[in-house]
Amino acid sequence: MKEEIKKILKYGVGGGLAFLITFVLTYILTEKIHLFYLISAIIGYLSGFLINFTFQAFITFKTKTKLYFQRFLKFCFFQIMGLVFYSLLLAFFTEVLNIYYLYSLILSSGLTYILNFYLAKNFVFT
Repeated sequence: MKEEIKKILKYGVGGGLAFLITFVLTYILTEKIHLFYLISAIIGYLSGFLINFTFQAFITFKTKTKLYFQRFLKFCFFQIMGLVFYSLLLAFFTEVLNIYYLYSLILSSGLTYILNFYLAKNFVFT
């Protein structure tokens, strides 16, 4: 159980770095460049992707390099699923519930974090 908590915390650090990239890039693209918030958020999400994978593979789950590419492909697949989930939540919170898009981004990111951890732990880095 102690090892599991360590993994969750490490996953949170890597996810936190990815979230920071997502948040800052979404804000800049939306507020300064005037892209539609959902497009900005998708670009931000994808930008944090490689940093997140590298962190999770080598720090959280300590991947062996010979399986790196296979795990990367699985991670990509599940991140695409996470991106769809994230985008739908973001649009729902912002458009339907009328929550400010940056607050929606935080909420959507938190829920997607839970899904992504479960998928990474059970299907990518097993």
